[in-house]
Amino acid sequence: MKQAVTLFQELSHNDVDWLLANASEGQLEANETLIEAGNAVDAIHLVVQGVLSVSTPETAEELAILGPGDLVGEMSFLEQEPATESVTATERTATLILPHALLHDRCRDDPGFSARLHRSLGRILSRRLRRANRRLAVQEGADAAVGAEHPAWHRLGEKIGDFKAIVHEANEVAVKEGTSIPHDVADEIVAQFRDFYAFMNQVFETELPNERVRDGVGLLAQREFLPYLLLAEASQRFYTKPRGYAGDYWTIELVYRNEPTGSSPLGVLVDRCLLESPTGDAVRNRRGLLAEEIRKAVESRQNGPTRITSLACGPAREVFDVLADQEDADRLHATLLDIDTQALAFVEETAGRKGLEAAISLVPANLIHLALGRAETDIADQDLVYSIGLIDYLDDDLVVRLMSLIHGMLRPGGRVILGNFHPRNPVRAFMDHVLDWRLVHRSEEDMDRLFRKSAFGRPTSNVRFEAQEINLFAECVRE
Repeated sequence: MKQAVTLFQELSHNDVDWLLANASEGQLEANETLIEAGNAVDAIHLVVQGVLSVSTPETAEELAILGPGDLVGEMSFLEQEPATESVTATERTATLILPHALLHDRCRDDPGFSARLHRSLGRILSRRLRRANRRLAVQEGADAAVGAEHPAWHRLGEKIGDFKAIVHEANEVAVKEGTSIPHDVADEIVAQFRDFYAFMNQVFETELPNERVRDGVGLLAQREFLPYLLLAEASQRFYTKPRGYAGDYWTIELVYRNEPTGSSPLGVLVDRCLLESPTGDAVRNRRGLLAEEIRKAVESRQNGPTRITSLACGPAREVFDVLADQEDADRLHATLLDIDTQALAFVEETAGRKGLEAAISLVPANLIHLALGRAETDIADQDLVYSIGLIDYLDDDLVVRLMSLIHGMLRPGGRVILGNFHPRNPVRAFMDHVLDWRLVHRSEEDMDRLFRKSAFGRPTSNVRFEAQEINLFAECVRE
């Protein structure tokens, strides 16, 4: 997602409109090859839906997983050289195709566009190279001056060592006795790890002077935690991002369920430490907060059914929570939109099992396409439109465009509610550097500023926080 955001961030509105007007759409079936190593590449592909795997031709080792918003083919555009890696769809995947020849012609005819496009691609490649270099530096031990010798790492590393010692001791006792780790011991370890999140956050905010040092120390921390993250289902998904991004529908469902699993007592404990982190609590809390807002919309509607829309709906558990309580299911109709067809299939199966198919409409759609005018929607006259876990991935310009799109979906007096992680998130450093789950954090003032720039033309009408005060929910009313 970040690559598309970086690309659009540097381009003008006219540039983006031209790209979308001249791009074509491609479809790949599971296991179909998009790019073969050694062959010429004739287009940049922007992943719209699905997952791509990048691998080496010599060993077939998987180098990267690409999801919605990621780019492939941009290096060949710049170098005009054959591909060095193969790219294959791991499931049915849709892409937006920007032919190299078309881009070269536009660059020749419009020097301003050429400068902006090349600057965008340069930033994308620079960030990728910088991160790869830092990972290599950690692996080879060449980062001593950057991270390992910094005083903050000694303090942070000592804390990590303490955690590893207590979990290994608890695991050894459980394995020896053939039982799980006792609840009181596990409770104490989970509480200590919650303190560690806050400690790591404080170190990164106050003791590390620049991005290079923060990344160096962060990669050292990631190296220490990685063997533990791979021991359990939820923590492994946070790190590996099998759908191309961390907050996919099944990962969120696992957080909602909060049932730690692992291949050993140690794995179960690590899973619990992440699931019961402050951010895990915040995700579960936001489910209840949104259900409350949906009920409020239903109660305030005098005539006819209440119409709500969830953008990037994921498992949509908050909708099912409300429908389960409704005496008359006809009072609420929910339109659930997501780019991930697996998420929609999961919701459809849940609705069928609960006999709620008539109360729900499922819409497969790319919200970035909609926000940029690439596609259209007939969703209108909604009482409430909301999104959680989406705009944290988008830059300000795309958020403003999304807000304006939502404005057109609402009836006069209808409300929008957008959730976003707040800068005071105590797990931010761990998410950024250990889980490689980097989000755009926004404050109340940020949300006011964005709503003013959108079609709403006014600041938020209300801001709520869930109990952890990590997720904010900014509301605005269409006049």
